[in-house]
Amino acid sequence: MLPPLHPDLRFHNYATYLRRRLGETAVRISVDGGFTCPNRDGTRGTGGCLYCNNDSFTGGILFPGLPVEEQVLRTIASPGRHRAARRLLVYFQRYSNSYASPEELDRRYRAAFSHPDVAGIIVGTRPDCLGPGVLDVLEEIARERYVSVEIGLQSISDEVLAGIGRGHTVAEFREAVRAVRGRGLDAGVHLIYGLPGDTRENFLAAADLLAELDVQGVKLHHFHVVEGSGYEKRWRNGGLQVPEYGEYLSACVEFLERLSSEVAVLRLMGAAPPELLLAPRWEKGSREMAQDVAAELRRRGSWQGCRREGDRRGGAE
Repeated sequence: MLPPLHPDLRFHNYATYLRRRLGETAVRISVDGGFTCPNRDGTRGTGGCLYCNNDSFTGGILFPGLPVEEQVLRTIASPGRHRAARRLLVYFQRYSNSYASPEELDRRYRAAFSHPDVAGIIVGTRPDCLGPGVLDVLEEIARERYVSVEIGLQSISDEVLAGIGRGHTVAEFREAVRAVRGRGLDAGVHLIYGLPGDTRENFLAAADLLAELDVQGVKLHHFHVVEGSGYEKRWRNGGLQVPEYGEYLSACVEFLERLSSEVAVLRLMGAAPPELLLAPRWEKGSREMAQDVAAELRRRGSWQGCRREGDRRGGAE
């Protein structure tokens, strides 16, 4: 049975997925797990991915550097923090959050449950940081709590991945997702539209790959240039293009039409602090992006999954 699509959005939004998966509404809180990355410490590379300045997309972490349990408690108690849901998911977001010994991972992950409202954890990581020992830890926690693993892919082209300095291949990504799903864990995937050397066709074809691998969620980001990244100098010298808003909106809509309706849409655009963002500057937020995507789907008379064989409906439910 196909999952119901949000009647206003016409796609499978994350909030709906979590309600179905957990039985009630849940929201994320982000923490700094104190990890680094094999693409920075010399294991796979030293400079990190060329588009990356970790400070540009971890602004939701309110108390970086503190012990995980203290971050959770302080974040929940922060003045003015709106609790839209009783259940919380702790998102290990900064760098590669499964890059440590199994013993250390177990300690840090379990520290997230320092508050009774925490229902589970979300671990953002790379395909090359999900060995058997890591998965043993996550599988054991998943016996009692919700566990989701978000894996950065970014592009389905090995040439593009090499060009941006990712330090892994598409084959490694496939293997990692299969390993995660083989343990009964939810798998999410991160993709970026408009990376240097990539194509619209590659971005759209990624929707088919996600269905093949049985992932539960996808985060879509547009390529943007931030201060402190490996692409800053090239952009300042005029040697780098970034996508236009209309182009990206159109690509997202086509992607959703090809994406299985069983896959939840965790995010539709990237974000960076204004003081770090160089380009593009769209003056649009994630809520406006979701509204624009929904409006375009309505205009086209389409919905998530409408182009997939076996995923047909008479319209959004």
